[in-house]
Amino acid sequence: SRLTSLEWKGWDATAAVAQGVNVVNDCKPYCAAGTFRSYAVVVRLDDARSWEKQPDLRQYTRMTLTYTGDRPEGSARAVTYPLWG
Repeated sequence: SRLTSLEWKGWDATAAVAQGVNVVNDCKPYCAAGTFRSYAVVVRLDDARSWEKQPDLRQYTRMTLTYTGDRPEGSARAVTYPLWG
C-alpha cells in the first residue's frame, strides 16, 4: 500500500492531518497479479515523542488512516499503525 496525493490540512506539535489516497494491491488472485485500487483517506500523525538520537527533537509515533468511502476488503474504517518501531 502507498499514500498518494496528500494535502496537508494542519500540522502542529501534537498532530498532522492530511487528506489523500491509499493505493492498495488487492492481491487477487495473488499479489504479483493483483490490481491496485485507490481509496480516499484521512491521514493523522500523532503521539509525538522525543527522538532517541536527538531528545530536543520530537517525532510522531502513530499514524491512523480513516477511510472516508470504500475501503479495502476486510479493513476496518480506521486503521492505526505505529511509526519508528
